[in-house]
Amino acid sequence: MEYRIEHLDFALRIVGKRKSVKTSKAFKAVPILWDHAKKDGFMEALIHMAWENPKCTLESILGVCEKKATIKDEQFDYFMGVRYDGEAPGDMETLVIPPSLWAVFPNVVDAWKRLYSEWLPTSGYALADLPCIECYYDPKHNPRSELWVPITLK
Repeated sequence: MEYRIEHLDFALRIVGKRKSVKTSKAFKAVPILWDHAKKDGFMEALIHMAWENPKCTLESILGVCEKKATIKDEQFDYFMGVRYDGEAPGDMETLVIPPSLWAVFPNVVDAWKRLYSEWLPTSGYALADLPCIECYYDPKHNPRSELWVPITLK
């Protein structure tokens, strides 16, 4: 599997909205959440916030999955947002992720399907006790999306 290692030496401050998703329906439910975000103007608000003060490669639309990298519950929280250092607008909340080491994979859907069965068992890394982050870039960006997985050395 193609990947790279990134170390972010600062806390990620992500501003957005939290939605509940059934784990068994996540591959269908999450795209629907983003479709609604496009239609109701929420995504446009996130796009404007994302470029206000860029400082890392996570300057795009983000989907933060749960509170830990391993999702075992029937439902999990999916936080739709952007990295942002300003105050959260009144209808949004803030999520802070501490400085961390990340394995970064191109193509969110493919990465999720192969992460636990292929990469993790042979990588020499363990999952850190932090959420995974889906990063959705501008349509002209290659790759269009990346999965950021929090890791530690085994």
